[in-house]
Amino acid sequence: MRKLAVVVAGIAACAFAAAAEAKLTAVEEKWAKPMISVWNQQNLALHVVLQAASAKNALIYGTANNKKLTIILNTFVVCGPSIKKAGAPPSPRLTPFATALGSACTHDTTGATDIAKTVGAVRQGKTAQAQTLERQAVAEFKLGTAALTKAYKSLVAIGGASIFKA
Repeated sequence: MRKLAVVVAGIAACAFAAAAEAKLTAVEEKWAKPMISVWNQQNLALHVVLQAASAKNALIYGTANNKKLTIILNTFVVCGPSIKKAGAPPSPRLTPFATALGSACTHDTTGATDIAKTVGAVRQGKTAQAQTLERQAVAEFKLGTAALTKAYKSLVAIGGASIFKA
């Protein structure tokens, strides 16, 4: 789990120089701003989810730490509807950003589902299943992290750095 924390920490440190003339149009910027909010929520949740899952009794349903974990996991689950609500990107050059953000959302939602199933397995005393599900969740969160990085790079490359507040 700590390996993912290092990978996730690297996202915030990523900074890439965009072409001097590259800039989003007003229409692109209007569409991108809510998507950047989704990106920020996913990024923040990825930074804390494994720590929250590792907290004492976090995998025990109904505990205070389990409730905190559930709030974080919900962040991953609501990204899909937020992306869908924004609709298709207004220009082809935003498609790589939208695709990568959607991929991150899918992986993070799958990871969140795996953690939720882990809680169920712990509740049923199925330790081996819980461990397998937890490993699957970590793998999904790693894929989500990679997709978020790709989304960031693609937006910055077309001039989105000025509106990207990570």
